[in-house]
Formats: sequence, C-alpha cells, structure tokens
Amino acid sequence: MSENVFLVPIDPENFDRTVRSPVDLTDYPDRPEPLANLDETRLWAVDDDSGNGSTFEKMASGDLLLFYADDEYVATGRVGEAFADEDRWVSGTFWTAFPTTRVYTVTDFGAVAAPKRAVNRIFDYSSSYTPGFMRVADSRVTADLSSIESALEHYTKRNA
Repeated sequence: MSENVFLVPIDPENFDRTVRSPVDLTDYPDRPEPLANLDETRLWAVDDDSGNGSTFEKMASGDLLLFYADDEYVATGRVGEAFADEDRWVSGTFWTAFPTTRVYTVTDFGAVAAPKRAVNRIFDYSSSYTPGFMRVADSRVTADLSSIESALEHYTKRNA
C-alpha cells in the first residue's frame, strides 16, 4: 500500500473541466491505451516545464492528492493510473495552454475547503508556506492517508 501524499497546484479552469467533473471518454476512440477501457475518468497532469519528472515518477495508484489554488485546498483524490502521454493527447484534447506528457487519472475525488495554513500544520510546514507540485516527505506524513482526508473534510464542514 502506497503512502505518498502529493500537494498539487491547480489552474481552476482546467481543473473544473477534467477533475471536478469527470471526462466522458466515449466520444474519443483515439484515446491513449491507459484510458482505452474507461468510459469516464477524472484527469490531471504535471506541467512538462515544471522540472518535476522525478516527483511524477514516484506517483503510484492509491497515493493521496491534495489540490490547491491560492490559499485554499479545494479537493482531495487518489492517483488512479499515472502514465506518459507522449502524443499529448489529453492536454491537446481537454486543456488550454497546458501541454504535458505526464498525465494521471484521479479516483476518490472529494471537494473540500481547507485553508492552506491548516494543511501546512498537518505536515509541519510554516503557516505561510506555498508548495509547488511536490511529494510530502515521509517524515512529515505522521498520520495515515484516510486520517489526513478526514482532517480536510473536518475543516470543510467547520467552515461551511
């Protein structure tokens, strides 16, 4: 069982299009092999220009994803399958100004609203810390992944 946690910055427009709402793949017979048997899925990716190839390569099915924009974490999910989309089919089909070959499916999606400082506290970062796309160091992940998800859901309910 994987225990990685990834902090994932988002572009809200593209995120809403392919993560917040699942993508219907049935109209795309030319989709990449990892998506061939899926009728719908949630898709996200790592920008090729980010220099985070090694971080992307550590992603495994079941890893926890914490998505954020500005000063708030807006969603959680799990990595379904990470794959190289050499033809940039996903980014060319669904996203604007986001060419990438490092794509992954998102499962177990949940919308949350948790302040960045609260999530920083969970991982013992300074309250003002703003991460890029990154894997949280093992030494900072002191709770199991479901407990971390529960904490974000708790903040969401408390602030609703």
